Amino acid sequence: MTKCDICNKGITTKVPGLECRSCGKVVHASKACSGLNAKQLSALRNADRLDWTCEECHQNTPNRKSSFIIPEEDDEDNDVAVSDNSSGNCMIDTEKFLKDITAEMKKVLKKELQPIEASEKELEKKYNYLHNEKTHLELEMSSLKQYLRNIEQQRLDNVIEVIGIPKAKDENLVNISLKLAETLNMDRTQVVNITRVEGRNNQDGNIQVQFKHAENVSLWVRASKKEAVVVEKIISEAPVEVAKMKVSKRRALTKANKSLLWLAQQKLRPAYKYVWFQDGKVLLRKDDKSKPKVARSEADIEKLSALTEIIGQSSKR
Repeated sequence: MTKCDICNKGITTKVPGLECRSCGKVVHASKACSGLNAKQLSALRNADRLDWTCEECHQNTPNRKSSFIIPEEDDEDNDVAVSDNSSGNCMIDTEKFLKDITAEMKKVLKKELQPIEASEKELEKKYNYLHNEKTHLELEMSSLKQYLRNIEQQRLDNVIEVIGIPKAKDENLVNISLKLAETLNMDRTQVVNITRVEGRNNQDGNIQVQFKHAENVSLWVRASKKEAVVVEKIISEAPVEVAKMKVSKRRALTKANKSLLWLAQQKLRPAYKYVWFQDGKVLLRKDDKSKPKVARSEADIEKLSALTEIIGQSSKR
């Protein structure tokens, strides 16, 4: 087996060799053994007529047979290295460079953000203004609603509501008012009108009695507390199943005030012994000696209910 004169290893098909045309020296066709770069080896492999001379013969024989020249790869690398070295003289201070860029970016961002921040402050002012306007309008609306409720309730100041009298087929409301006045020992001539309002859920509606003066309402309500009235005293031929049912009288209330009174009774009893409606508001009293509290809205009732719960929890501790 032919061996490489440089590394003394065999020449094989996998690792072929080169033979010097002058001295016959055989070396591996590799950069390590031949001293040629990849481009030169590729040229020799692909060109049958291109002869190779070893380095020793090349130095001793200045005139080569072949005029084919392949630049040395190392020379190219050296050129690049020289270029790289030439740029080495232009080294910059990286830390200072980054600080300068950061400072410049901050200036640019600050300049760009100034109109945005100004716009944000302006929007905040407008929001606060609109929020205050909304709160003001809500208060005005609440006051207006309360004012309208009071006007609506004032129209009923001279009206009482009679509850518990069943509706007959051919009932005579005038006779019913006469019977009521007679039972309570009141003046019937003070009554100017009597109507039955429409009931809910197919139930009989209440009867409203209107007087000439609002003072008559208080008189009739006080009289009804002294004299117990049942259906058979008002309707002589009342059915047996309703004859003994109690008939009650109260000040007439608007639908909104009825709901308010009902809510107060549901939420605040038994904490408050007395719950009633008077002069456009719900009044509440814990006992006979306590000062009445006032509730004009559902919000007032909720506050009183929450306060009652807190007091109740504290008393249990």
